Amino acid sequence: MSRSLLLSSLLVLTVGCAGAGNGLRAHMGQSSNEPMVVSSTYVTGPSSSLSLREDGMRGRFRDRPVELKWDYQQVTGMFGTQPAKLELSEGDDTRASGTLGGTPVDLLLKDDVMLARVGMCSYFMRRVEGGYAGKRDCSTPLEEEFYVDFPQSLQERPLGQMATLLTLTLFSYTESFSPTLSPARFTLTRDFARGTPATYGRRCGR
Repeated sequence: MSRSLLLSSLLVLTVGCAGAGNGLRAHMGQSSNEPMVVSSTYVTGPSSSLSLREDGMRGRFRDRPVELKWDYQQVTGMFGTQPAKLELSEGDDTRASGTLGGTPVDLLLKDDVMLARVGMCSYFMRRVEGGYAGKRDCSTPLEEEFYVDFPQSLQERPLGQMATLLTLTLFSYTESFSPTLSPARFTLTRDFARGTPATYGRRCGR
């Protein structure tokens, strides 16, 4: 192999690795159920195929039709056969609140803490490598050492896109839980961060 060809090959490998590190492709969701690959232009999984634009997404998520638009204040559109609307805010913390296809959604991100409610499930989490680890409460015995795949590269995306991707991720986890229906016991308030559990589980091997 000539020296120039070798240098070209090394450059391609270097750029490729740098691109992966910058979050051009990332994984979110459950590796055992609905693993999803996210790039700058698409989200794909076993039953999901979504195209990403600067201001929205469309396609299918877990076999539901999806057409959403966002800006720095809200996410609107259709999820399945029902409307979606999330109100967004960003300041000392990041919040999203509303509904996704009829499912109530509340998210709060502050520093390394995530507190969330999606449908009947509530999440009390801290950021760890590759996502969030902590507790999940679905009106059954509290699940300790629960892990959510959502890397830092996805959290650094623009607010509307990040909030939508995180909501879809938690929606996927919540859908995997199918107990007898009962209302979630956790309700978010403006100062609920003070109620964050003092201990959080870390997923081994992460």
